[in-house]
Amino acid sequence: MLRPPVTERNPGTRKDNPVATNMQHGNSLSTAQNEELRADLDALETALQQLLDNTEAGSKPVNLKDNVGRLSRMDEMHNQSILLANRNVTSNRLQQVRLAKLRMQEDLYGICESCDESIAFPRLKAYPEAAMCIKCKSLAETD
Repeated sequence: MLRPPVTERNPGTRKDNPVATNMQHGNSLSTAQNEELRADLDALETALQQLLDNTEAGSKPVNLKDNVGRLSRMDEMHNQSILLANRNVTSNRLQQVRLAKLRMQEDLYGICESCDESIAFPRLKAYPEAAMCIKCKSLAETD
C-alpha cells in the first residue's frame, strides 16, 4: 500500500493522530527503542560523513605525471576506481540514513514503506536506515 508523500497530509495521518496511526500501522517501537535508534542513526550519519570527508582527497583525478611507470599509473587508476565505488556506496547509505531521520521526524520510522507493517526492532538495530521489513525487502531483491 502506497502512502502519499510526506509533504501531503490526509486526515488521520500520524501528524493528526499519532496514537491512532501507530496502532493502525502496527508500529511496535517503544520510546526507549526510538531513542536508541535515533542515537544509532546520528552516530552512523557522523561516521559516514567522516568517511566521505577523509577519502575526498583520494577521489580527485589521478595525476599521470606523478607516476613514472605505466604499471604504476594503471595501479593508481585502479585504486582510485575502487575508492570512488566505495565512496558512492557510502554516499548512498548516508542518504538513506538522512531519509530515515526524516521518517522519524514524520512519525513514519519503523513502518515498512511497502506493506505498512512494523519493521522488527532487531532489523532496525542492524540497519537503522531500513525502510522496508525483511519480508518486503526480500521480495524486492528477488524481483
